[in-house]
Amino acid sequence: MGLSLGLQALGDRSGSSMTMSKMRIIAGEAKGRQLFSPAGIGLRPTSDKVREALFNILAFQIAGTSFLDLYAGSGAVGIEAMSRGAQKVVFVEKDRAHITLLKKNLSLFQNHHDVEIFEGTALHFLKINKNQFDIIFIDPPYAEGAEEILQTVGGCDIIPPRGIAIIEHFHKTNLPDTVGGLSLLKRYRYGGTTLTSYVKN
Repeated sequence: MGLSLGLQALGDRSGSSMTMSKMRIIAGEAKGRQLFSPAGIGLRPTSDKVREALFNILAFQIAGTSFLDLYAGSGAVGIEAMSRGAQKVVFVEKDRAHITLLKKNLSLFQNHHDVEIFEGTALHFLKINKNQFDIIFIDPPYAEGAEEILQTVGGCDIIPPRGIAIIEHFHKTNLPDTVGGLSLLKRYRYGGTTLTSYVKN
């Protein structure tokens, strides 16, 4: 079944501090739907512009795939993947306030695809995970080491051969062309943000 908006079902559970943000679903079954994003919980969400660029890079590779949103935050990227036909989406997030927000956003959608939320760090998830994902989106806080998480992703079996990993990072952060089992595809800069894409060898 497709995605459908369930605002009525949310009711008073949204709370007085929960308001619709300017974030929206860009394309797919839920195109144009807005997402919740309360102020003051330390999120640096992927902007609509960068998120649109991300899915333009992935083009028609989303439908039917398994998609991992490794630093999920509000869940906007993983929900966008759902809207565009990803078969399974896993959200990884360690912050409980962010998880509450993520669940609020997921509650807007009924009959959604296979979805899981993992509460914990990205490194812990990668350590215990037994599944593979066709596409992984990595958006670590700028204070964390982007190369370290890439080394971990590239060094385990989480991506099958020819699978894709894309990392969002500060444009002045220089990432290597080869990391673990990952090889650079291309870099894309949008203002102060860069998206760097890799393929699994």
